Amino acid sequence: NTINILLLGETGVGKSTFINAFVNYLKFGSLEKARTGKPIVIISVSFIATVGDHFEERIVKFDDINNSNNEDFDHPGESVTQRCKSYLFHLDKTSTNILRIIDTPGFGDTRGLEQDDFNMQHILEYISNLTHLNAICFLLKPNTSRLNIFFHTCITQLFSLLDRNALNNIIFCFTNSRSTFYTPGDTAPVLKQTLISLSIGDVPFKKDNTFCFDSESFRYLVALQNGIPFNDDEKHEYEISWSTSVNESNRLIGYICRNVTIYRIDNKLQSMKRAQFEISDMVRPILETLRNILRNYILYKMNLLRTSILLCPRVNDQFFTRCLVCKPSIHSLGDFYIAHYLPHKVEKKCCNCTCLLDQHIPMYYVPEYKILNDVSQYTEKEMINRLYELCYASAEFAYFLLYDARSTKDNPFFIGFIEMIAIETEICKNQTSSTLNSSLATALRDIADKHENRLNDIVRWAKSSNLSDIYNLINTISNYDMVCEQLAAVKEGRKIMMKQYEYEFIRI
Repeated sequence: NTINILLLGETGVGKSTFINAFVNYLKFGSLEKARTGKPIVIISVSFIATVGDHFEERIVKFDDINNSNNEDFDHPGESVTQRCKSYLFHLDKTSTNILRIIDTPGFGDTRGLEQDDFNMQHILEYISNLTHLNAICFLLKPNTSRLNIFFHTCITQLFSLLDRNALNNIIFCFTNSRSTFYTPGDTAPVLKQTLISLSIGDVPFKKDNTFCFDSESFRYLVALQNGIPFNDDEKHEYEISWSTSVNESNRLIGYICRNVTIYRIDNKLQSMKRAQFEISDMVRPILETLRNILRNYILYKMNLLRTSILLCPRVNDQFFTRCLVCKPSIHSLGDFYIAHYLPHKVEKKCCNCTCLLDQHIPMYYVPEYKILNDVSQYTEKEMINRLYELCYASAEFAYFLLYDARSTKDNPFFIGFIEMIAIETEICKNQTSSTLNSSLATALRDIADKHENRLNDIVRWAKSSNLSDIYNLINTISNYDMVCEQLAAVKEGRKIMMKQYEYEFIRI
């Protein structure tokens, strides 16, 4: 019964304001009812209004900006919304339907195309964890002479994850359309030309799936709440604007419920983009598994036959990140020393350190360890075979990410090897009895060399990966017990993150 609407748009188009306005349009049939009632505050709003004959500037706020941890108002030009967040509403007292609007970071970020790509990857990863989409809504401004270049990239990347059946779920919403008499204005021919140039198929753009709003009437309501005066002519204009936007809001919900077939997100659908996500999730589990097998192999070779180390991933109870700059704490684990990374909580900035936000990566689980007074579950031969299998698989996966999916310029596996070697080397410098860690650092260097040599061989063969073969390899490696347990922790951790950035409201 959940209606999922994915909201996409350029930075500054007003997605967060649109969500606020849209819900109030559904709640209040007229501006007078909204003014005398209690407007719904979904997302904090801040804007500048000019008043008086001398155009004095007044900062208008709706709700406490300081409490909005997902909105960054401090850096103009950058996407205010930092990560995907869902807003859930029970539509009315008689309906069991729940409306979920997914707010997303904007494209066309002033930090450049790299930040746009990062935001888009985050959006795609987010929706890949949903069961379905009812509508993919592109929010645009009317009278735009040209569309941001990333609009083309955005829709192309989106359909590298979804299939063509989702084309009919696309809708277009225009904000601030009062100035164009509630039409798309000059944006229409530009948008048509862009859609024709796409290679993904025919994207419908017609009256039925196009909706024109005027968020200015909502801003007027907010300004009234802040004591800003308006004359009767302005009031009359905004009343008409509100009424028109109410009609468009109801038409949009009706169109989605009656005219659009639900798009089921099939996680079994094989695609380059989905394989990319699955491999990216496997990087850390593969590296941690390699390191722990090496620990147990070293214990075996040191004739410590009655001791082994069990890797036990613990899912974080809320969304944390790991800082790539801050150094870990070191703890003893039998004859080994283990590095422990403190989970960092990030809002508009990190709550645990002063490092930049782009120095933090998601941390869905913490690898914990147990000393077992028993031999490893694997024989020496099995450990060696498993090491080679994981090493060579990591090279195949790295090639796919670098040369087939082209999703990264750097090899994430090799970066992980370098980081692990650096940590083990640091432990050897600072701990007096760290013979086993020294052996581990040497073994990791050997594995990293084998990984690099294998990758270089694949590059020399210059043979594109067969998608079916990649999926077979993904399935094989995912079924290794240590990898499987960590992947389950990643999946559970991502669910917790999505729930953390989900806000549910009472009936509207």
